[in-house]
Amino acid sequence: MPVIVSGGSTGKALKTLKVGNMHADGSEQLLLEFIDIGKVSGYVDLSEMGLGDKAEIRQYLLVNGVYQKYADEAYSDAQSLPIVYITPKETDKGLKVTLQQTAGFMRSYDNRFILEE
Repeated sequence: MPVIVSGGSTGKALKTLKVGNMHADGSEQLLLEFIDIGKVSGYVDLSEMGLGDKAEIRQYLLVNGVYQKYADEAYSDAQSLPIVYITPKETDKGLKVTLQQTAGFMRSYDNRFILEE
């Protein structure tokens, strides 16, 4: 069921796109792929990371039929601020978010993405 966020005379519906828990395997793994028109945001929880762990979160936008990298952020060891907020992205083609753990004990990562309709 959508949640209505009212702002002035118009409301915006927020719809859950995906709620997940991905267990890292060392490869670049897909957290979300969205192919449609909309505004998408979300978060990845890095609270399971510990000493010696390294992970990268990458964001891509679909441009002319090819995914182009928009952002690539690296994280190491335990995180004092473990929630990585994926800022809202507007698209009329598509976008995807991936995670790759490159070192350490392979962890699980909670993630959630929403669509503003």
